[in-house]
Amino acid sequence: MPNIRVMTIMGVLSMDRDINIQALSSGFKDFEDALQNSAAIKSGHIDVILTRNVKDFVKSDIGVLTPDSYLKSLTANR
Repeated sequence: MPNIRVMTIMGVLSMDRDINIQALSSGFKDFEDALQNSAAIKSGHIDVILTRNVKDFVKSDIGVLTPDSYLKSLTANR
């Protein structure tokens, strides 16, 4: 059985037809990345996408950081 404690620090966004259509027309090279980006935008409350592959999100309309960059930004803002 998977460890579900991780769900205390992360949420799950909805995926629907509109998100799929937006992802397909987004110009992203990778469809899964396009889905993540489209779902994040539609949610209206995601400020940044954390990924090790920032270059795949150059077309994103929201912020994109590596996990390391994000953690550094948190400590710099303290």
